[in-house]
Amino acid sequence: MTFDELMSILMSLRPSYYIKKNEAAIFEMIPELKECKGFEQHSKWHIYDVYEHILHVIENVPCNSIMRLAALFHDLGKPATYVLDEQGRGHFPNHNVVSLKIFHNFAEKYIKYDKETIDIISKLIYYHDFDFNKKNYETKDAIDDIGYYYMILLFRLKEADLKAQSPEFHYLLDEYKKQYYMIMASDNKRESNPLLQKRLF
Repeated sequence: MTFDELMSILMSLRPSYYIKKNEAAIFEMIPELKECKGFEQHSKWHIYDVYEHILHVIENVPCNSIMRLAALFHDLGKPATYVLDEQGRGHFPNHNVVSLKIFHNFAEKYIKYDKETIDIISKLIYYHDFDFNKKNYETKDAIDDIGYYYMILLFRLKEADLKAQSPEFHYLLDEYKKQYYMIMASDNKRESNPLLQKRLF
């Protein structure tokens, strides 16, 4: 399978259907995705294995190449970072870092996008699980690193990620919305920021 063929699948109206239909070729291209299939998360947050969760996130994000690639790679590091605690609950410490490494290895081999596009996808993967509710230097650094213009893409990914988890926690969509508008309202150029006019969630 070529990268262009993979992108045709990701950009289709039914990406999860065509991913499953072409599993053998895609798994050869992205072996880490194969490891996610059947990998149970043992977490109250999740009702799907890692593979099915990823497919749901792909379906939930807007149909553009940046979002679909970020959704595909965002949790690929989970099998490699899996830890089961004494209560039988699964945890995936720093899975975003491993997922990012997997993406970079893939990008170096297959993707011919410009550096800025690769950087945007990388930041979406790295920060997809970041808690912006904390008011500390790490949050400020994260906002500065992502930039206000691309913040809407990150929160679209976070929204899709949450929707692909247990409905018990979907109430947090309102919290994400508050976080997003709080961040955007802190933009020094907020009066001329067109993203503040865009509907989120």
